[in-house]
Amino acid sequence: MLDSLVDNLRPSSPLISKRHCAILTRGIQVFLRDFASTNGTFVNEQKIEDERELENADRLAVGPLLFEVRLEINTPVNKPTPMPPTKMRGSADDDAAAVLLSLQEPQGDQTIPVGDTLMGIVPPPPEAQSEKEKTDQKKMDRTASGDTSIAAKAILEKYLRRPRT
Repeated sequence: MLDSLVDNLRPSSPLISKRHCAILTRGIQVFLRDFASTNGTFVNEQKIEDERELENADRLAVGPLLFEVRLEINTPVNKPTPMPPTKMRGSADDDAAAVLLSLQEPQGDQTIPVGDTLMGIVPPPPEAQSEKEKTDQKKMDRTASGDTSIAAKAILEKYLRRPRT
């Protein structure tokens, strides 16, 4: 704990004297001392004539400056904080083996599903299709069966028919 003047603050204001007031500590108590300043020092809107003990949340006015007092008491530590207990760990291989052993065996039929990722497109009934759509459908059917040369040709034709800008 400090048993002296807390700090020096020298604001430049014509309303604050060069030696206006001091904040002092004695043990765990804090005091404000006014040095007979011209414009006075106020605690909670009351003018201080000599010295007064400050309490937490007191409002201190020194000229145009306003302060709120915050007092905190630190609890002294008599012994160091103990280290948290650590779990005994084996080697990295032991840790990996423990993880693998903790995994459960698959139960029942765990086969991988078969199939493909192609999305089947259901064509509309033949009477609803125009001749161009029927031709395009035949091309798509060939493409779905694995013949990609027709699909590549269709893409190139479409690209070449686009207007150039």
